[in-house]
Amino acid sequence: MKQHIRNTISHTINRHYGLDPQSPIPKASSSRLGDGGSLSAMTTKALAMIIIATLMISCEKEIEFNGDQTDSKLVINSLVEPGKPVSANISKSVFFLDDNGSTTAPDDLVASLSVNGNLIGEMIRQIDTVWNGWYDYDDQGNMYQKYRIVTTYCNDYCPAVGDVVKITASANGFDDVEGETSSLPGALSCAITNSRVSNWESYYEPNYHTEIEDDSVFYAGFVIELTIEITDANPGQTDYYRLRVDNGSKYDGVMNYLSYFAEYSDPVFGSLVAENDYFDFSDLDMAPEGVFTDVLFDGRSYQIKVPISVSLRKDDEYDPDFFRFGIALEHMGKEYYYYLNTCKQIDEVLQFFMEPVQTYSNVKGGFGLVSGLSTDSLWFPVPFEP
Repeated sequence: MKQHIRNTISHTINRHYGLDPQSPIPKASSSRLGDGGSLSAMTTKALAMIIIATLMISCEKEIEFNGDQTDSKLVINSLVEPGKPVSANISKSVFFLDDNGSTTAPDDLVASLSVNGNLIGEMIRQIDTVWNGWYDYDDQGNMYQKYRIVTTYCNDYCPAVGDVVKITASANGFDDVEGETSSLPGALSCAITNSRVSNWESYYEPNYHTEIEDDSVFYAGFVIELTIEITDANPGQTDYYRLRVDNGSKYDGVMNYLSYFAEYSDPVFGSLVAENDYFDFSDLDMAPEGVFTDVLFDGRSYQIKVPISVSLRKDDEYDPDFFRFGIALEHMGKEYYYYLNTCKQIDEVLQFFMEPVQTYSNVKGGFGLVSGLSTDSLWFPVPFEP
């Protein structure tokens, strides 16, 4: 059982040590104290987990790892966009217990690009990038920094919508690897057709950080429900999408502040589709944030409702561009869709007594993901009145 837990953790660790083509979106905490000092269900669960963890730590015992150590393999991660030069992050995998293992691509690595079965040419090594960094302590208690490295390889060729792109890599001492996209998807335009403000609360306070008379600071908190319309362009074909609201908060360093978080509660976000048996959706309680398919509106238009919680602070001097947030509609290849869903499964089973989940990969001979992606983006200005 402990081996199962460690294997599951290793898949998650690998996602952040060069196997994840895109950083995850931070999640807002939902646990809180209930009214009258009572504990909510989420808080009670958290306390139970802390107690269990404390008991496990108190009787901790070193157990030698007796499993098989996987040899290092080449890793390719690339999200190919039509009309843009092709790039790929290439590294080598490390065993999950090896904290000091190097992920840097071998010096003699050769990568090449093919489109629709035709060799385009070599992908040129560009730059080594710190993909993941953290701090650790040596035996004397001194803190030092650790990090993982990936290398970017590029080719100036710009594929078109419908092309099939293959990236291959080889190096001495490693198995040859290759990853291939399905037909590259085209961008699908989205438009905000309606916005409705609710739960509005606002007030003014004097600005104590300035000597200007009558200068004040405006505070507001509210919910915006956006209606975003999309139209599926491929009737009779399964398409895979993700709606991304640039969740987070920002501060201009003076006084102005903006925080915004979307809730993906529309029925469309529960429309999971599996075209093969690579993984099982039966244990997946919900889809990754914002991910959906066209199963509810194949060949037709659909209006997605997205409530966004907003809080802000604004003084008299502000940049209008500061008070806005980005919205993007991604049309993705099925490979990326499968990858995101297995990552979600891993996040859900990272608890006691659960079986491990294998992260989806379409790179033969190694690890990683090669898939297509097209994005349509827009900005939404935050209102200052209901």
